[in-house]
Amino acid sequence: TATCVHTSLTYSSVGSHYLSGDKDGERIKIVKQTRHPLFDHHEFDFAIFELETASKIAPVKVNFDPVVTPGSWATVRGWGKFSDAEYTRSPVLLEADVKVWDNVECSKTVDASLPIMDSHICAGGADKDWCTGDSGAPLIVNKAGEDYVVGLASWGSTCATKNVPGVYSRTSSARDFIEPYLSTKPVPTNPVPTNPVPTNPVPTTTKPSC
Repeated sequence: TATCVHTSLTYSSVGSHYLSGDKDGERIKIVKQTRHPLFDHHEFDFAIFELETASKIAPVKVNFDPVVTPGSWATVRGWGKFSDAEYTRSPVLLEADVKVWDNVECSKTVDASLPIMDSHICAGGADKDWCTGDSGAPLIVNKAGEDYVVGLASWGSTCATKNVPGVYSRTSSARDFIEPYLSTKPVPTNPVPTNPVPTNPVPTTTKPSC
């Protein structure tokens, strides 16, 4: 995610089951990091990491359909903490099945200073959730036997709290930003925002962490 863009990130671990990223999968050098032009710590928490060489591992598909049915099930995966009380992250990849929320209902449960927008998708709230260290974790739904990423873990107030879902950036809201990297179309050198980027960042919670 855009939250995790940093000059200290030099390699990407692809297809690894382990947090260390050096026991399996591939380690590929990162040559460029590009944040979504509208990222403001509240919305559009997306970033593109361009790699020095192509990975041999088949990527998961990206969902650009804005409709993800509330009440349906999705899966989130990551190496984050087990709970707010934990101090260490999981050494192996974990996953949890979480239920998708209606955005209106979600907005009634989260921090009022951080409104839920169409660019968000909420899931969790049944003692299962993403936690600190899972920022950018994929929210995945299965359609006709194929997995699709519908969101990336972005922010939230607590971990795995009953009736309080986690908030994800909805992939369909960033189609214009993501899709050029998935095709042969030339990628804009300097993407121009369609709306002005706020100069004062929206307050963030402590949950997002890379």
